[in-house]
Amino acid sequence: MTTMRPLEISKRVLAVVLPHIASTFFSDLLRGISDTIAEEGFVMLIGDSNYDYRKERQFVELIQKQALSGVIIDTMCPVQKESMYMQYLSSVFVDTGIPVVLLERKTTAPGFGSIYVDNVKNAYLATSLLLKNGCKKIAHISGKLDNQLSLKRLDGYKRALSEYHVPFSEELLESGDFTPNSGFIAAKRLLERNTEIDGIFAANDQMAVGAIKAAKTLGISIPDDLAVIGMDNLSVSSMIEPSLSTINVPTYQMGRQAVKMLLEKKENMKYVELDCNLIVRKSTDKFASSEWELFGW
Repeated sequence: MTTMRPLEISKRVLAVVLPHIASTFFSDLLRGISDTIAEEGFVMLIGDSNYDYRKERQFVELIQKQALSGVIIDTMCPVQKESMYMQYLSSVFVDTGIPVVLLERKTTAPGFGSIYVDNVKNAYLATSLLLKNGCKKIAHISGKLDNQLSLKRLDGYKRALSEYHVPFSEELLESGDFTPNSGFIAAKRLLERNTEIDGIFAANDQMAVGAIKAAKTLGISIPDDLAVIGMDNLSVSSMIEPSLSTINVPTYQMGRQAVKMLLEKKENMKYVELDCNLIVRKSTDKFASSEWELFGW
C-alpha cells in the first residue's frame, strides 16, 4: 500500500486504488489514467492493495479526509461485503462532494460512475471458442470465488457449457489468484487428475500462461492435445509459445474514460460498458497468424 504524510493537497488531485500495479493488466490501466490526468493538469495519489481488501480499506481511510477531486477504485471487496462497502464509500466521498468511479464492475448507485466490460459475455465467448473447436472436456481456472469478477467469468463459462449441452463438473474447476504461478498450480492439478481434459479457459491471461507452462512440463502438446484461452490480451500473450488466444480488454481506454468521467459534473456520473473482442492465436488454432505485440510494455 502506498503511504503518504499528512499534508494539505490541492483540489486538482485524484486518488487511484488498484489491486496490483506491477501486473501488466493494471499497469496498462494505470498508464491510461496517468496520461489523461497529466493532460488535464491533475496529479494522483496511488494505492496498491496487492489483491488485499484490508490494504485497500486502509488506503481509503487514509485519503478520506484529503481534499480530492475524485476517486478511482478497482476494488477487491468480497461480494458479501459489497453493499456495506458501497455505503461506506458513499458516506466518506460521494456525500461530501467527491465523485467515485469504479472499474471492472457496473453500478447505478447515485454519485458513482463505472467503467466496465461484460465479463459474463467475454467468458462465454472464450469458452464457446473451445467448444466450437471440438473440445469435450473443458476445465476452468477461476480467480478467487469471493470476487465478483471471478464469479461472472465462471457464470459465462457455465452458460457456454449449458448452450452446448455439456454438463458442468466441479472436478473441472480450480481457483487461482490471477497470478501465473496460481495458473500453473491449478492447471497441473486439473491435468494430473483428469487426463481427458482437452481445453482450459483461464480467467485471465496470466493464469493461462501458467497453464501453458504446466501443460508443457507434463508433455502435453498445445493445441493438438490441449487448447488454452485466457482473457485480457496482455502484451506477453502474443510472445509466448504458442501464442495465447484471448479476449481483448481495452485497459488503457478504461483508464482514460475513468478520468474523463470524474472530471465531468457530478450529476453526469454514469456507467459505461467497453467493447471487447476475441483474438484467436496458436494456443487454440495451430494455423492462426500470430504477430508479436511490441508496444505498450
